[in-house]
Amino acid sequence: MGNLNKFKIFTFSTLLLQLVVSFILFAQIQNLSVLNDLNTDKSFIFILILLIIFISFILFILVMLLIKKSQLLEQLNEKKEIVIEDKSKETEEIVENVSEDINVEYYLKKLIPKEDSKMNLKKYTEKILSNFAKEFDIVQGLFFIKEKNTGEFSIAGKYAYFGETEPENFKIGETLSGQVAKNMNILYLSEIPENYVTILSGLGSSSPNQLIIVPVINNNETIAIIEFASFKEFKKSTQKLLEAVSLKIGESLIKY
Repeated sequence: MGNLNKFKIFTFSTLLLQLVVSFILFAQIQNLSVLNDLNTDKSFIFILILLIIFISFILFILVMLLIKKSQLLEQLNEKKEIVIEDKSKETEEIVENVSEDINVEYYLKKLIPKEDSKMNLKKYTEKILSNFAKEFDIVQGLFFIKEKNTGEFSIAGKYAYFGETEPENFKIGETLSGQVAKNMNILYLSEIPENYVTILSGLGSSSPNQLIIVPVINNNETIAIIEFASFKEFKKSTQKLLEAVSLKIGESLIKY
């Protein structure tokens, strides 16, 4: 902005100087004509001087318009920088708030069994389901692993599952869990399809109304699916936590 103001002053000074020089030249011509008693036609000289003055004004106006345009562009850029800065601050605040709400490292230690623990795949997956159940009021959990030979997802671990038959295998794209495996995104349902999950207890049977299906991804491939059913709503912070923890689970499953 400072450079534009200096340029504006310089342009105005140049125009003023041109006008002064033109008037001095015009006065000198008049004096010479009177002293020498010249009767020659001076109209050409006057027209030339007027033309110079006119061109100077035109150039001055064009320069001023360019300066004005430059000033507007600078103002717009400053406003954009302010908006970008505000958005950056807003994003940082959101990230900070999320970090405050979710201590991922804390939950990783609580939810995932230690790597040095001597567990087979069944005990390992059921321990994960049990840990999640205690922490987030899960009433039923299923852990499916993708079989390398067939490509099907088969049950590896269960929590509070009392069905007469084992959960059925599925392939990528089949059933809700198969779709999650294909899309590699968490699916949250607040209205579970009828008879999809049934919980048995001493008080009888009941159906949870909240279901979340989590893909476990490793090397850009879904290698496992975890299903959690609950009577309580899964908050967004819980969903983000499940997404973060599932990545760690994917890394730990490689050894099985």
